[in-house]
Amino acid sequence: MLGWLSTATAMTPLREVLGAKAAKKVKDALGDTSVGELLRRLPQRYASQGHSLNVDYAQVGESITAVVEVVGVVLPDSGDQSQLTPRGRPRQPLRIMVTDGVRTMPMPIFGQAWLGKVLHSGTRLLVLGTLGEFRGQPQITNADILVIGADGNPGAATGKLKKLIDGADGMAELRGLLARPYLPIHRGRKGLSGILLALYIRRVLQWLPRQAEPLPEFPSALPGFDEALREAHFPGVDGPLAALNRLKYDEALELQLALALRRAGNADRVAPECPPTETDYDRVSRLAANLPFELTRGQEAVFADVSADLARPVPMNRLLQGEVGSGKTVVALLAMLQVLDAGRQSVLLAPTEVLAAQHARTIRGLLDNADVDARVALLTGSMSVGEKRATLLDIVTGEAGIIVGTHALLSEGVDFFDLGLVVIDEQHRFGVRQRDRLRERRRDDMTPHVLVMTATPIPRTLAMTVFGDLDVSELAELPGQRRQVTTVVVPSVEKPTWEARAWEVIREQAALGHRAFIVSPRILGEGESVEDNFDLARRNLPGVDVGFLHGRMTPEEKDAAMADFVTGRTSVLVATTVIEVGVDVPEATVMMIRRAESYGVSQLHQLRGRIGRGDLEGICFLCTETCQGTPERARLDAIAETNDGFRLAEIDVRTRKHGDVLGEGQSGLAAGLGLLDLGEDGRIIERARKDAAKLAGEMPDYARRLTYDITDEQAGYLERS
Repeated sequence: MLGWLSTATAMTPLREVLGAKAAKKVKDALGDTSVGELLRRLPQRYASQGHSLNVDYAQVGESITAVVEVVGVVLPDSGDQSQLTPRGRPRQPLRIMVTDGVRTMPMPIFGQAWLGKVLHSGTRLLVLGTLGEFRGQPQITNADILVIGADGNPGAATGKLKKLIDGADGMAELRGLLARPYLPIHRGRKGLSGILLALYIRRVLQWLPRQAEPLPEFPSALPGFDEALREAHFPGVDGPLAALNRLKYDEALELQLALALRRAGNADRVAPECPPTETDYDRVSRLAANLPFELTRGQEAVFADVSADLARPVPMNRLLQGEVGSGKTVVALLAMLQVLDAGRQSVLLAPTEVLAAQHARTIRGLLDNADVDARVALLTGSMSVGEKRATLLDIVTGEAGIIVGTHALLSEGVDFFDLGLVVIDEQHRFGVRQRDRLRERRRDDMTPHVLVMTATPIPRTLAMTVFGDLDVSELAELPGQRRQVTTVVVPSVEKPTWEARAWEVIREQAALGHRAFIVSPRILGEGESVEDNFDLARRNLPGVDVGFLHGRMTPEEKDAAMADFVTGRTSVLVATTVIEVGVDVPEATVMMIRRAESYGVSQLHQLRGRIGRGDLEGICFLCTETCQGTPERARLDAIAETNDGFRLAEIDVRTRKHGDVLGEGQSGLAAGLGLLDLGEDGRIIERARKDAAKLAGEMPDYARRLTYDITDEQAGYLERS
């Protein structure tokens, strides 16, 4: 909240405002002890007057606060003596049918038969209860109710709500709450109902003096801070949207200010200048002129930006994201050669030994084809002691101009002669601490340039927030020789013959000398393990050589399995997602993904990118037992409809957690977000980014004060990245 939580007002203890008893109740339920902490708890939903509220946000077993409307009442049969207790009370509940505005559900109430005389169709109720389930259908259980009169005033009540009304000032407080155009809905916690929490927040806001505006300027369409804080809790007739957008803007601005200050700090560092040589004999020109394919316009544009960055004495900090097969490695190689022409070294860090070895082979092949003189060294954890010693000597003496490796490059004892550029491939596979580890390996005070790459497209708004200290370049254009991959959803339950046809396609492609992947969701365990799918493949592919690959194999076993597949000794490779990153087999034309619904959208797109990498058409089968109409099936259908990874990434952000999309190492900042939705609030984030750059440049000290409220999760991320 732009430093507001650090003010004396926000730090006021709740006991001074609510009293000791209420403050203890809040602390026990929520852990909050100050005014600012409590006011950060915005409503989950709002019920507008005259309308009911759906309860789709709740999970079975959770406490809910809802406004519902009675659609029917079934009274217990008082004439049936068998249904009465010895005291003459009904054994059966009062069966009330209510609607939440979306669906109708039962709400059984025991021991309150008198309500049958009060409730009728159309009666509106405020309900405190639990979302339950009976025979697969939702219902509201353990409900306390309050009748909301036609005039909006509270009427008959039961349980906690009756106790609230009967308490001191309870009726007046509740009447004031119900008189608002919008009723804030909070999820209840143990010992603290959602309605009581709303009343406590209302008391705090009534006590709160008018708050000063923290910003010299903000978007004119948004309200001031004080108004936004109050309206976000208790909206007026225009609703909460404007107030929430202002608080979202403040949150985005706070984060972008921290990132802008970091960018400014990075600009104070000195980097080795590596300008283009611009001769007929430089390595960059020679490679570009002798590539076995033409660079796309996107590759040329991105490299121009990278080349300009390398020429400056300020460290490059750039994220290059692009479709699978869009040619990021070639751009990175051109950058490494420009650095080599300047007399300095480059290092490429890959997440797996398979990918590191493949990068080394690809780079050496491209250099040899263009007759470019450059020593390429490979360093991995599985190398022998002698191999490591020789490679480390080449690195420290400068004999190796390009170094490719895995996490082994981060180990102690790896010293560089003159490191000018760090390239990190598949950034999402590394933790945030690892991005800068290699930058510290220079002998002088200069900071190497950094280029991070990912083939898992990240929506622009997400990239601006999580990688806000980086310049972002995108490669959306595929090279001309790449063919589009056809994707087919194979619903084994609805269309059992389709899976049989998929196996036929694999057999046909194997007979033509092509390759096929079969992706298994797990290494071990019951059903759909690598072992299970290996046996399944051999049964369905008689006469076809089948291999397997997974992460628990030794490096030697992995290399052997990949070598067999690349050379054609095996035509089909059953593997886990170890093949998701970087595996390049141009002859691979078919992929069958088992239990496809267990993967995320971006991961499926990444897997699919392993085929169709040559001039052969590819087909990807998404095998699933899900049925039409389920969210899981909708995700698979979306993948089948498009090959646009950036569009799919947007879908992924909207349907899954940010951390799932980013990978474990990058999820810290997104986890600390409160109001911002990185999939929906792009315009707010872009405006905040622009305003943060201006404010950090013109008023840096003031900008730092506005970042005092960065959460622990956000601060930890920013410090580590």
